[in-house]
Amino acid sequence: MADADADDAIFDGILEKVGNDGKFQHRFNLIFNVGAIMFASMSYMSIILALNKPPHNCHVPGMERYNISDGEMWKNLTLPREEDNKGLLSYSKCQMYNVTEQHLRMHYSEWSFQESDIINCAYGYEYDRTYYDRTPITEHDWICDKGFRETNIFVYNRFGELVGTFIFGQLGDTLGRKPVFYFSVLIITAGRLISMFTASIYIVFCMAAVLGSLTANSIFQAPLIIAMEMSKSERRGYISMMQCIGWTTGLCILPMVFWATRDWFWALMITTLPIFLFIFIPQYLIESPRWLATRGKYGRSMGELRKIATANGIHRLSLDEHTLEKLFSHRKIETVYGMASLFSGWRMAKNTILCVVCWMFTYVTYFTLVLLSSRLDGNPFLNFLWQSAIELPAYKIAQLMSDSLGRRLTNSLAYVCATALCIPILLIIRNSEYAAVSTVLTIAVKFCSSINFFAVNLQSIEIYPTCLRQSGLAFAVIMSNLFGILGPYVVHLGMEYDVRWPFILIGLMAIGGAICSSFLPETLHQTLPESIEQAQKFGQHQSYWSLPKKPKPYHAEVLKLELEESRKLNASVNRDSCD
Repeated sequence: MADADADDAIFDGILEKVGNDGKFQHRFNLIFNVGAIMFASMSYMSIILALNKPPHNCHVPGMERYNISDGEMWKNLTLPREEDNKGLLSYSKCQMYNVTEQHLRMHYSEWSFQESDIINCAYGYEYDRTYYDRTPITEHDWICDKGFRETNIFVYNRFGELVGTFIFGQLGDTLGRKPVFYFSVLIITAGRLISMFTASIYIVFCMAAVLGSLTANSIFQAPLIIAMEMSKSERRGYISMMQCIGWTTGLCILPMVFWATRDWFWALMITTLPIFLFIFIPQYLIESPRWLATRGKYGRSMGELRKIATANGIHRLSLDEHTLEKLFSHRKIETVYGMASLFSGWRMAKNTILCVVCWMFTYVTYFTLVLLSSRLDGNPFLNFLWQSAIELPAYKIAQLMSDSLGRRLTNSLAYVCATALCIPILLIIRNSEYAAVSTVLTIAVKFCSSINFFAVNLQSIEIYPTCLRQSGLAFAVIMSNLFGILGPYVVHLGMEYDVRWPFILIGLMAIGGAICSSFLPETLHQTLPESIEQAQKFGQHQSYWSLPKKPKPYHAEVLKLELEESRKLNASVNRDSCD
């Protein structure tokens, strides 16, 4: 293990020489982990607000005959009552009384309807246009007998993310992080733009939505992993925090765009096109030099290191391609069998399974709450905004806790708090008098879920070796998407039948997450595994109740000796070649 740690120290030391926390890293994070992620999150999540289902009822003609101006009175005359998702009697959304011409010849005070007079909407629908002028649902009546269309699109998106993450997650570790980022930008942009023009053709709209979701995860993973692999280990939590700032900023801007335009078409246009602009600044995006070195591509790795050094004000390096190759000449370039390699060895397989389960619970909880946010009572844009805005302090607290208490304890505590919060929600959410309290508690659950999202994402990146880092993260997201297929249907159950169902599921998942996360190895102050062999042993000396401790100052001395020995060897080789 000491040799492997020395290998890692060598590259960390090389990064220290070119600058591992300088101008280049700060500029890269600002452009790609804040700016690009901000626009990517807007494009990715825009479909949720675009497919919001406004309150609706059957349109029943004839009100003008009686000079009735009170719409509520006309509903009371023509619509039956049914129990809503809070157990209260309200107007039916999809049925009406069969008001015939014979009824219209009489005064409405003489009307009398029986159970047998209830029929499905026969003359179209009326929508509450308080917040939306136009959505695909209001344009094409995706409600009642077509009510599952919206839910099915979200499910198809999960399938798209699953397939795309499987493909592009492995490409990130074989083809490289940089080309995967470019592919991701092109595909997500194309998918959303096609969706805008195909709402009238449901099948094509679904296909476009799936296309737009193929790279929904790789567009976030690629710049995050590049940044972490070219920065010092102490900055890993900070880098993840930077991306969280970009994500949350985009989510806060998104509902404001919809609120301002009130039109799904123009809102999608405004939130989709900006991400495409990042294709035109290739000079600021590099490939991970650490990944290039592990793949034996020392020339390209050295070229990227020089870009970093130049931007950081270091114009002379006592390092070249041959020196870099000699430093790693003893390292065997590992054969990687894609995601199957994640299960090579008991400890690595156990870590993978625990990490995947935590990801599944966190992912489903997070996106269930996102879907609920714009579908609960009140202003859907403000609901979405408050749930999004709470993520920023959550991520900051998550970073502070992760860098002090450790990733494992932070994750477990957040799950426990989410479980505790679900109990009072279940008791009061069907009572309209406590609607504000329910909303606040729901936001608090989102706060805990955001902490989980930060911690488990950070752990996923840190427990896998460089050659499997993006594949490991991709596998966790794939399984989350597979499990997440249930999420939209749970939200549908909550909105159409009983609003408590989503919170029952969230509470149960939080209990499971608290247990699983407590058995993951702590990654704070630990060296990133560089090889599969390292990952197979990662965490074997940690006790269950241990807290993270800072490592001894060992690596710098090892690195100094290794670099000095390599320089002498390189100089000797050059002299021999001259002779």
